Amino acid sequence: MHPVQKNANARSVNERRPALIFLPFVALIVLADELLKRWALTHLPGEDDLVGNGVFSFAIHKNWGIAFDIPFKMPFIILISSVIGAALLWVAYRDAKTKPTVALSALMIVFGAIGNLYDRLAYGFTVDYIILLGRSAINLSDIVIVTGVVILLYASRVTKHVDDAEEI
Repeated sequence: MHPVQKNANARSVNERRPALIFLPFVALIVLADELLKRWALTHLPGEDDLVGNGVFSFAIHKNWGIAFDIPFKMPFIILISSVIGAALLWVAYRDAKTKPTVALSALMIVFGAIGNLYDRLAYGFTVDYIILLGRSAINLSDIVIVTGVVILLYASRVTKHVDDAEEI
């Protein structure tokens, strides 16, 4: 009787198909975000002119810093964004065949960051136009980044549990 070879990476057979198919959709969201930002700059009121504190409001918020308006000099923001972006591109390249969900999430973060980096280079600030609860200002690129981080954390955790189970 011949021994049956165990597939050392069985999860990739099921995972490979759907994950990276979503990448063009993510790119379209970031492109739509850039168009919305350009439109918002000419058509939406400033954040100070916002009336009401609904769940969602639309106004311009100029984010001169990084997340949560933490102030940093532009060269530092560009340097940090480039280093993190390069690391995420390496993760996406490394995991594209064996862990496509991890690769997709890394690329989502990179695409969203490119959208916001473009703003910094074109306008000197990131254009946020969705005001949540009258306090937090975001844009679609921010949503893509946060979604990518959540998927990356989840996919990394699932991958770790599967790897741990394979060792038993």
